[in-house]
This record gives sequence, structure tokens and C-alpha cells, in this order.
Amino acid sequence: MEITTTFYAKNRTVWRAWLKKHHATKGEIWLVYYNKSSGKQRIPYNDAVEEALCFGWIDSILKKIDAESFAQRFTPRKPKSVWSEMNKERVRRLIREKKMTAAGLAAFNGSAHRSVLKTGTKARAEKLVIPPAILKALRQDAMTWKNFRKFPESYKRIRIGWIEGARQRPEIFRQRLTYFLKMTAHNKRYGMVQ
Repeated sequence: MEITTTFYAKNRTVWRAWLKKHHATKGEIWLVYYNKSSGKQRIPYNDAVEEALCFGWIDSILKKIDAESFAQRFTPRKPKSVWSEMNKERVRRLIREKKMTAAGLAAFNGSAHRSVLKTGTKARAEKLVIPPAILKALRQDAMTWKNFRKFPESYKRIRIGWIEGARQRPEIFRQRLTYFLKMTAHNKRYGMVQ
């Protein structure tokens, strides 16, 4: 896939303004990021994703442009697309913070998670289900299990979803589960970057 139209946003405000103006008329945009070593200001990845979700868009492919920059493709979400646990949690928080737009809410409500958004409250669409293999691993160590049970629901959803997302790649699944168990045993939470 080739990089087509690019856009550089030095911060969240600039990116949100672009999305506000173009989310309903454009089919894609490649958001430019500069490497930290370039010294150029750039929007943090998480901010870029959250703003995209607010307008019903999603990130996908990353491609290198040159030695100091790369671009990430953003497009409107497809109505039947699968939402990661992380993005579902992001949207729940963005709703509480009143940052979601009508387009973002429509994309989320049009997905398989319709029941989450009735009034914009903290309602949950589904109960957290821990796959048996992960549950068994968590319960093997009393301290790990105790710590896990104290973690916030949103964190548990994200981590379990991230581990389970690698189910078809056994080696990566084991690596993710092992790292999660290690961190949980030490009562430490972590983000997406290991």
C-alpha cells in the first residue's frame, strides 16, 4: 500500500481540527510522525488514536517516509469492524469526558457494541470473561491472583484482550501471558509498550 495524502499535526488540537473538517468527506489520511531524535514536535500516538475514535476513524498501517519520519494510515471505521478492548475502553472514557462527536458515537453504536452507549454512562456491554487458560495461569500463584483481582476492570479488559488477541500465534500468546503474569505478581500495571 502506498502513502497517499499526508497530514502533519504537531499536537492533538491540530489533528482534531483536521478530523472535524474532513471526517465526513475523506476516505483516508496518512498522519505524519517525526522520530523523537528529529526534535520536531509531534502528536503522541495515543492522542492521535483517541481523536480519531471521537470522529469514527481508526488507525492502521505504519510506513516509513524517510530517516526522520513515518506515517500512519487513518480511515473511517467500517460498520461491522471488530473493536479491540483497548479502543472500547478509550471510547467509554471519551464518552464520560464528553469528547465524542455524533460521528464517533454513530460508528460505535453501529458496531457490535451498541448496548454500551445508551446514555453515555459507565454502563458495560458485556461482563469480562477470562479465557480458561489465562484464568488457570492467574490462579496458579496466590499473590498474582490477589493482585489481579484488585486491578481496575478497564485495565483487566485491555490486558486480557491484548493477550487473547495473539491466540492464533502461540509463541506471542505465551510471551504476552508470561509478561502479564510477571507484572501482575509484582502488582504493576503496564501499557502497550513493553
